Amino acid sequence: MAKVPAYHTNSMEEPPKNREVHHDRDDCFEGKKIEKKHWEMGTGNKPRCKECIKLG
Repeated sequence: MAKVPAYHTNSMEEPPKNREVHHDRDDCFEGKKIEKKHWEMGTGNKPRCKECIKLG
């Protein structure tokens, strides 16, 4: 799959581990768990998700 513009979430409906990082891969297993309505564009000054790092 491919890189996408960075996104993160601050939604309290999402688990804490998903609120602590940003994602930038469309094939990231953890990023896919975040409902798109809860996406916020950009990194949110959060570190990159470890799964996204593994994927490239």
